[in-house]
Amino acid sequence: MAMMALVVTSCASRPYTFSKEELKLQSGGKEVYGVLYRPDGLKKAPLVIISHGFGGTHLFGTAYAEALAPLGYAVYCYDFCGGSTFSRSEGKTTDMSIFTEADDLKAVMDQLSEKEYIDPKHIILMGESQGGMVSSLVAAERPDRVERLILIYPAFCIKDDWVKMYPTLADMPEEVEFWGGMKLGHAYLEGLYDLDVYKTIAQYEGPVALFHGDQDQVVNVSYAKRAQEAYKNCTLTILPGEGHGFKPEAQAQAQVIEAVKKLL
Repeated sequence: MAMMALVVTSCASRPYTFSKEELKLQSGGKEVYGVLYRPDGLKKAPLVIISHGFGGTHLFGTAYAEALAPLGYAVYCYDFCGGSTFSRSEGKTTDMSIFTEADDLKAVMDQLSEKEYIDPKHIILMGESQGGMVSSLVAAERPDRVERLILIYPAFCIKDDWVKMYPTLADMPEEVEFWGGMKLGHAYLEGLYDLDVYKTIAQYEGPVALFHGDQDQVVNVSYAKRAQEAYKNCTLTILPGEGHGFKPEAQAQAQVIEAVKKLL
């Protein structure tokens, strides 16, 4: 574990200084690279695990982590194994799927829960796009271990999109390039055909906060509305004019950050 520079922050209600640490974990024999934001002075902190979207990295979570750590939350931002061509975790993109990423997230949960400075009874999963889908699958599988679920334009469209392109696994080439030239293999489709997305995610009955832009051209907002109906305890915030990816300059990211801070 490599310690980075100490960051000093100020929060009106609960000010904490916090440190950033490179923290490498393991998943299925592969190394997972991540960055842990840890508030100082807390013996046991609640944990927020932030999962990035397709082709992304741990850097997606930086703004959220820097906002939540001063409030007393430990925040872990990590790279999925094979999650992108820029990933600092091990693994090939051609071996990656939402199910292998779910395994990564479960491995991260298990190892962080064993840390003496983490409160394993208070774990929050937060994910964007594909990482939101993955977080939802893990919450459904481990409902008693996830206190709250925060989803940012979750990609509940993945099955529909890919099955439309490749009605059977045999229709898909051994490798395809998708979104920025990232190569995917048959592993990406395996398991998708049998997945009932909304029936599965509805197994999680804890609180869900969902954020989606009404101009999202990658994941239509209708998927978020359907998810709200499937969940038993879900609030949906639709951001007017926002697409797939909330840009800080448009203030949407800041709006989501403030909303998340009020939830926790």
